[in-house]
Amino acid sequence: MIKLTRLKLTHLLQALVITSVVATGSAGAADPVSANEKDPLRATLLESKEKNKGVTVHASGTNVAMVVTALDEKYVIGRNQQASRIVIRLDRIDGVSAAF
Repeated sequence: MIKLTRLKLTHLLQALVITSVVATGSAGAADPVSANEKDPLRATLLESKEKNKGVTVHASGTNVAMVVTALDEKYVIGRNQQASRIVIRLDRIDGVSAAF
């Protein structure tokens, strides 16, 4: 069994935290969607369309869960279990959340 002094354990924890921060930062830079798309809102909506995964659109105090089916300059179009077509103006969107 290895005995670690308190000082060595502290240094080990610091090294692990720094390594995880660096690894997380470099993984985000390699993301092809964010590299191609400078707008994170549009990038998330495009990723929903490409992966056919759901997002929650937060617009004017309302939350709309949907899968994006189309995205253009002014509108995002999607669908969910209750509606076959949902159209939201991009300038009305406050935020988007997703778990891909």
